[in-house]
Amino acid sequence: MSKKAGRKSAYEQKIKPRLSEIKKWLEKGATEKSIAKKLGISYSTFNKYKVEKTEFAELCKNRGKCVDDIENSMFEAAIGGKQTLKKVMKVKHVEYENGKRLKEYETLEPYEEEVYFPPNTTAGIYLLKHWGKDKGYTNDPATLRLKREEFEHKKEIDEMNNW
Repeated sequence: MSKKAGRKSAYEQKIKPRLSEIKKWLEKGATEKSIAKKLGISYSTFNKYKVEKTEFAELCKNRGKCVDDIENSMFEAAIGGKQTLKKVMKVKHVEYENGKRLKEYETLEPYEEEVYFPPNTTAGIYLLKHWGKDKGYTNDPATLRLKREEFEHKKEIDEMNNW
């Protein structure tokens, strides 16, 4: 059987040879639109190949490291704590010779500062709603309704038992 004649697809030319690069871009948090632009293809073409090519679809689903980094950062924000920040400050220098001022200049010098960040309650609530579903933290209306009904039912049983 002979090979198909004609031009190679955009997938074969622009995506397949750069799969390892695409994986790195995704891990660093690049959006699919920005990746499509870097590859020189339209976003609709990018999406078409996600549907047609299982290898590419699986690659695009896996944002493992990026998601892990965000979860870790959100957890750290939720509990608060100290963090070392790298900063830069302007330092004024003056050069003298024989008591005479020769020149004055400024430089930027790096330094580190430890800063306290208070716990972020919004991050805490978000994490509890997603990580603590088995402990009852949720926003799901159906689950909340069931919990409310269960509470009312237990209340009625207590009232009957105390009658």
